[in-house]
Amino acid sequence: MDRSVPWIGLEMRLDSLEDLPRFELPGAYGWRYFRPGDEREAWAPIEISAGEFEDMEGALRGFRKYYPTDDGLDGRMIFLTDGDVPFATATAWFSDEPDDGLGRLHWVGIDEAHQRRRLSYPLISLALHRLRALGYTRAQLTTQTASWPAIKAYHRFGFRPFLRAPQEAEGWRIVSEKSGIDFTGALNGR
Repeated sequence: MDRSVPWIGLEMRLDSLEDLPRFELPGAYGWRYFRPGDEREAWAPIEISAGEFEDMEGALRGFRKYYPTDDGLDGRMIFLTDGDVPFATATAWFSDEPDDGLGRLHWVGIDEAHQRRRLSYPLISLALHRLRALGYTRAQLTTQTASWPAIKAYHRFGFRPFLRAPQEAEGWRIVSEKSGIDFTGALNGR
């Protein structure tokens, strides 16, 4: 998280889940789906380390806000593991929109000790391939200007800016400047 930039919420869309790039995990790592108790033992510590929450209490509140029950998490929430220890997570989730073809890449996070190792690519790849296996044809995600390094990774998978409000154009200008990728030319004009 780059706290030096103003926080502006953003959305990105991927028009097709066909022909997705596949990034394999390096041999030392593995992955698995959510298990009961992972909200406290894995998800919250990862998201705290990634800078999404300040403490365990806030992280657990956030978890239950977005995942009120564990229903479905065992086939949608993915954890990358180092040995048996989870260090990254992403969820192949439902969209907030009433569109059966639109899935959501949700709560992507990597423990700080494992960041900058290009492990976001296999994590995102696993989640997007899972969305496709679940029958989704397109994907969305929400993010923010402070996550511009992650936005570069999403871009590599084909995600593009989706403007929900005119003031988000400033956010995309900031992300373009920080990332070196021109996202402003791809604004959908909404």
